This record gives sequence, structure tokens and C-alpha cells, in this order.
Amino acid sequence: SILFLQFFRDNPEAHNLLPDGKLSLDENKDNTSHKKTQYTLQEAKRTRAFWMYSLSKAFYAFFVTGLTFHVVSVFTSSGYTSQQAVSIFLPISVVSISISLIANYISDWIKLLYLQYINIFGGMIASFGVVFLSSPVGVYLLIAGCGIMGGMFTVLVSVTWPRFFGRKHLGAISGKSMSMIVLASALGPAMFSYSKTLVSTYAGIGLLSVVFLCLILFASRRAYNPQ
Repeated sequence: SILFLQFFRDNPEAHNLLPDGKLSLDENKDNTSHKKTQYTLQEAKRTRAFWMYSLSKAFYAFFVTGLTFHVVSVFTSSGYTSQQAVSIFLPISVVSISISLIANYISDWIKLLYLQYINIFGGMIASFGVVFLSSPVGVYLLIAGCGIMGGMFTVLVSVTWPRFFGRKHLGAISGKSMSMIVLASALGPAMFSYSKTLVSTYAGIGLLSVVFLCLILFASRRAYNPQ
């Protein structure tokens, strides 16, 4: 608690600073260019950006949780061993960390909509990986797609909401989005199981995921930064 009282600071502006390492505020100059509209949760929910970015991040939770719960079954049903099934997580993590480092750097210089597109395409790649998993190319697609989504998720989940809606109501906005992510992660294992039960293959959930992502991609064309 002593360390907390010594080093904790409520916000950068209270100490004449701006976030992300920008120059100090000058009280003698007009700083209105740095001010953002502070959206409430209800206002944020009326924007397309909130729903499209939330749904794309929720899909990552849905897909990866479903895959993780059934990874051995997914792979053995396509002719692989259980050891080969669990071995995909290491290369996925390598791709994810690499993508995250790159995306974190470039997020200051490009529109987040481009990162949203990359995230969606990563989901499509992973979904096609499940569809074509019986072929060796399917394994590579699955690893690449999950890695891309994982890397983009860490960036979008932390950068999107303060940039789009300001920081005043950040807790409520990010909390609502997180509730969608948690719900999606709960549905993922069940949907993978239903796919195997109903059509005797996991390719069904892969194709359904592609259709869902195509809809998100189409709707995201106008998911602009409301600022």
C-alpha cells in the first residue's frame, strides 16, 4: 500500500502530461485539439463501431475457446495424433506475439479499421484451417489464423475504446464489450460440439464461422472512429 500511494497517479492530465508520451500541456496555449468527446455507454452502443469491434473480438474468444476445448477431437477426427493436436499452441503463440508487437507499433500510425480487417481475415484463415484440416495446409492455416487473431486481439481490446469513445466512461464501455467476449467464450465449446454431433465433422463450425465473419467484414466498412 505504501508503494501504491507513492507511485500511483490518477491520470496524465493531473500532472500536466498527455497520454502516449506526447509533449506536456502548456496552460498558456489552446489545447482544445487534444480534447475528445467522452461517450457514455449508451452513446457508444448507438455507434456501429462499438458493435463491429466487439463482435470481432468476441469471435476470437468463441473460436479459440471452442478449439482449445476440442483440439484433440478436432485433430484426431482429421487423422492426426493427440500429440500433434496440442503441438499447435506453441507456433500459435509465436505468431501471436510477433503480430502483437508489430500491430502495437503501427496502431499509432494507421486507422484501427485496417487492424479490424486484419483481425477478421485472420479469423477467416483459421476457420478455413478447420474446414481443410485433413490436408497439411489446413494445419498451417489454423496456426496462422489463430496467431493473427490472438495478436490483433491484444491490441484492439486495449486501444479501440479509449481512442473511439474517450476515457471518462472507459470502464462501462469496455465492461460491456468484455461481457460479450465472455458470453462468446462460453458458447464456443458448445457450438463446436454441436457441429460434430449434427454433421459428424468440425468443418460445419468452420463454414459457419466464415459466413459470420463475412457479415462482420461487410458491416465493418462503415465502422468509423466516431471521434
